[in-house]
Amino acid sequence: MPLDRNDRIRVLLIEDNPGDARLFRLALSEAEEARFTVTQANCLAEAVEAAAPADFDVVVTDLSLPDSYGMATVDQVVKAFPTLPVVVLTGLSDAETGLQAVQAGCQDYLVKGAADALISRTLRYAIERKATETALRESEERFRALVEVSPDAILLATQEGLTFANPAAIALCGGDPLSGIKDSCPCHVLLQGPAADAARAILDGKSNETIRLETRLAESLCKTEVEVTLVPLTHGGSPAVQIILRDITARREVERKQQLTAALFQTTSEPLMITDAQEKLLAVNPAFTAVTGYSAAEVLGKTPRVLSSGRHTKEFYDEMWQSLSQEGHWNGEMWNRRKNGEVYVQRLSVSVIYDEAGQVANYVGVASDITDQKRESEQILHRANYDALTGLPNRLLLSDRLVQALTKMARQKDGLALMFIDLDGFKPINDTYGHLLGDQLLQRVAERLCGSVRESDTVARLGGDEFVILVSDIRSADHACQIADKVLLSLSTPFLLGDVTAHISGSIGIALSPQHGTTPEGLLDAADRAMYQAKRQGKGRWQLHEETLFA
Repeated sequence: MPLDRNDRIRVLLIEDNPGDARLFRLALSEAEEARFTVTQANCLAEAVEAAAPADFDVVVTDLSLPDSYGMATVDQVVKAFPTLPVVVLTGLSDAETGLQAVQAGCQDYLVKGAADALISRTLRYAIERKATETALRESEERFRALVEVSPDAILLATQEGLTFANPAAIALCGGDPLSGIKDSCPCHVLLQGPAADAARAILDGKSNETIRLETRLAESLCKTEVEVTLVPLTHGGSPAVQIILRDITARREVERKQQLTAALFQTTSEPLMITDAQEKLLAVNPAFTAVTGYSAAEVLGKTPRVLSSGRHTKEFYDEMWQSLSQEGHWNGEMWNRRKNGEVYVQRLSVSVIYDEAGQVANYVGVASDITDQKRESEQILHRANYDALTGLPNRLLLSDRLVQALTKMARQKDGLALMFIDLDGFKPINDTYGHLLGDQLLQRVAERLCGSVRESDTVARLGGDEFVILVSDIRSADHACQIADKVLLSLSTPFLLGDVTAHISGSIGIALSPQHGTTPEGLLDAADRAMYQAKRQGKGRWQLHEETLFA
C-alpha cells in the first residue's frame, strides 16, 4: 500500500550502540519523504517484551545484539514480528549477511552510515513491499481455500500432463487423477469428444477462448455427466488450461423428471390447473382448454372463479376451503360454466402444495367432466322414480315422499291427506279410440290434477288409470274434502283430443293421517277402500275412509 508523504511512520529500532542509534535518528529526522517516530530497544528481549506489533509500522534491527547475533537475530525478529516488515542494519563489510537476511524473510537491509534519503526510502519501500506481500499471500490463501472447498472439480493441465487437482476432482475421478495421467496429455484421457478437442486446441496455442459445454467424462474414469469449463492460462511460460468440472448428473435427472412431468401434464386427458398461493392460475393443460373452451392465455393470471356457474352457495365454498385448510385436499362435484356459456358438472380434486417452511405455495386441481355421466345417471334415476307416460312420480317415489311426509307430520304435529283416484269412463274411450288417444288422455288428466293442487303436493300415477294425490298440512277433514271437490271439478270439463271430445270423471277415496293410518301401506289401503266405496255410491264423487261401511 503506497504511503502518503505526510504519513507518520513508527519505527522500532533494536540497537544497543547509542552512537549508531543517534545517527539513525538524526538521519530520519532530516528525511523529507516521510515523518518518522523512533522507539529504541537495546536488545531483542527488550523489544519482544515491551513492543506490540500493532504499535509499529517497521522493525529495524542490528544483527549484533547483546542477546542475539547474526542470522539467529534475523530468525528471532521475523518470528517475533511476523506481520511487520524487517530491515537489518549491517556494516560496510557485511553486505553478504544483509542479502542472507533478505532471503530469510527480511524486506531489505541498510548499511550503517548510508545516506539519509536512502534510509528513508528503504524503510518506506519495505513497508509497501510487506503490505503488498501480505495482501498477495492473503489473496492466495483465499483463492486456495475456495479451490479446496469448491464442490466443482478444478484441474490444471499443461502439455506434459495434469499439475493440480483439488479434492473435488479427486472424488469425481474416483481417485487421484494426477497419479494416473500425470505424464500424458489429459485431453483425451480425462475428457472426450468436443471437450477434449477444445482443451487440445488451447494447449496447442490455437485457441484463447473460454469454452463451456456439457459432456461425459472419459469412460476410463467414469460415465458422469459434467459441465466442462475450459479457461486458457499460461503456466511456466507455456499454454495451459484450467479444467473446471461440475457434476450435473443429479441436475440432468431432475430435468428428465421435469420433462416427464411436463409431458404427462400436457398429454393427460383430464383437465389440470395449477395456481399460486393467491389462487391465480399459473398453468393449465390442453385438456383444460378442450373442456372449458378457454385458452391458457385467456385464464393465466386469473383465478378459477372465471369458470363459476353461480350454482353453488357460500356455504359450499366455505366447506371446501375448510377442508383444504385442515386436510390439505378436497374432493367433490362442482358445476362450472364453459366459455360458450354452457353449464357442466365436473368431479374435482384439489390438493395443497406446501413449501419448505410449511406455507401454502400452490393449489393443484384435477378435474373430469362428468356431465354426460351425470345426465345419464339422472335419466336412470328419473326412469326409476317417474312414470314414463305422464312424468308423474311412480309408486316407488310416492312411497318415499309419503314416508318423508309422515315423518314431518309426526315432528310438526300437523295432518296430511292421501287421495286415491280412479278414472270413471276411461276404459270405453281407450277401447274405442285406441291406446294412443288413451295415453294422450292420461297425460291431460295428469296436467289437470297437478293444476288442482299446490306445487308442494305430490301427484303420482300408480298405473293404468289410477292416480294418487298426497297433500300435506291438512287442517281438517273439510279441508281435504274441499281439495277433492276441486279435483273433481277439474276432471268434469271435457277433454278435447283432436277430433274426439272425451268425457270422464273420477272416484276419489280420502284417507287422513293420523286418523286412518300412520304408515304408507296403511294409508294407501284406507284410501283405496274409500275409493271403491265412492264407485259403489255412483262414481264421480269422493268418499272419506271413516264414512265407508264394510261388511
